[in-house]
Amino acid sequence: MRRGRRRVLVIIPVYGQHALPTGAFVTTREYVRHLAATGYAVDVVTTIKEPGEVRRDGGVRVWPLRQWRRAVQASAPELVISHHGDRKAPRIIGRLERVPHLLMVHGLANHRDFGTPAMVWFPSEACRGHYPNYRGRSLVLPPPIDAGLYRTTSGTLVTLNGSTTAKGADVLARVAERMPDTWFLMVRAAGHTPAGPLPPNVEVADRTAPRAVYARTRVLLMPSTTESYGRAGVEAMLSGIPVVAAPLPGIQEALGQAATYIPREDTGRWVDELRRLARPAAYKEAAQRCRAHAERLDYRKNLTTFEATCRALTG
Repeated sequence: MRRGRRRVLVIIPVYGQHALPTGAFVTTREYVRHLAATGYAVDVVTTIKEPGEVRRDGGVRVWPLRQWRRAVQASAPELVISHHGDRKAPRIIGRLERVPHLLMVHGLANHRDFGTPAMVWFPSEACRGHYPNYRGRSLVLPPPIDAGLYRTTSGTLVTLNGSTTAKGADVLARVAERMPDTWFLMVRAAGHTPAGPLPPNVEVADRTAPRAVYARTRVLLMPSTTESYGRAGVEAMLSGIPVVAAPLPGIQEALGQAATYIPREDTGRWVDELRRLARPAAYKEAAQRCRAHAERLDYRKNLTTFEATCRALTG
């Protein structure tokens, strides 16, 4: 046991070097690493079965699922953090009935029973509003997006970060078909193959570091069917990349007036907006607006507020 430090056990499907760069896992890792950097003794149990033994990721000790009992004993946590919807977490949390529980709710799930956590974290007011029956304590705090990890020189492609209908792959396909002289980039969701043939001006690429994607991107599309926040949009705006998005509450909360909002089904307006942004003056104005919006967001304050919440929960 690491004495003299506040002790936290985090239960998450994947972490660190094994984690795919999806928003929920990245956001949790950013907050967890900040706890470790500010003096917490942090242990993580990954609930997706992985090979290997206990490892270190910066100041965090990471345990595979098969060793969760040892992790509980070794960490002796004063606070446990988990993800809503992780079906393997309740078994572990059940062994820690007297330990305060911070539940992180990253999405707009149909399953709305949170149990009885001490606190629930939401990335946006829009996400919080999706769960109106929850009457407990909550913290609404955006992801802590560090500009230094994402800012780059923008590229030449119109990009969709995802390959599913939920992320808007159907919209990209329709728009690309009507704009054969424009090149598009579709970033493949992990383990997913885009449905149906795509126009020849659409490149499909595997997930990679976000900065590498934004370095190829001129405009980011977000024609999603559901989003609890607009993290990818904020990341892109840090490099002055204009964002065209569906008018979802979570996206609008994240991107404010800096993005252009168009209903998913109005293909003609998506095409018109991309053609407008092809004009240098229009692009320059949109890029400046996006960069200014993203730079006003205070990710350090988010980290500090999260840590203060954890400190209060541990007493």
